[in-house]
Amino acid sequence: MIERQQKILQLLDTSGPQLHRLLGRLTRREDVVGDLLQELLLRLWNSNGFDKAQDPFAYAHRAAVNLAFEWRRKRKTTCQLSEENCPAADVMSAAGIMIRAEELEQVLDASSRLNDLARNVVVMRYVEQMSYEEIARRLGKKPQHMRSVCAKAMAELREILTSQNG
Repeated sequence: MIERQQKILQLLDTSGPQLHRLLGRLTRREDVVGDLLQELLLRLWNSNGFDKAQDPFAYAHRAAVNLAFEWRRKRKTTCQLSEENCPAADVMSAAGIMIRAEELEQVLDASSRLNDLARNVVVMRYVEQMSYEEIARRLGKKPQHMRSVCAKAMAELREILTSQNG
């Protein structure tokens, strides 16, 4: 029990801010990120998989992505932009900001329909701006495989979005 507690506290110390940012980007709601981070830590505490994970951060990252998409499925909320999410907001018109926010919401909602691997790769590549090499290292796969998964996921997202708007 104490070993798990130390492992979680170490993860929180080293990767807490990254997990916090990830949850914020995926939910687009700063007011719920703290609660989701707390829920994530509880899930890790109760998870036998966390103890067995070779890379605790990768395990926590996948759990955070899944938790954020669970939250999104439960609550179809309107987008609340923050300056971090839209650095050019001061130059954009109010209508432009609303259109961009709505488009982002549609993409995030459509992403929840992807399989877990595809969704995680898309999040790491386009939300966290990671290279295919970093993604492959984190997931224990080859970079070429991650490129392929990402390309197929993007094609599936285009298809989902086209069918919704067509």
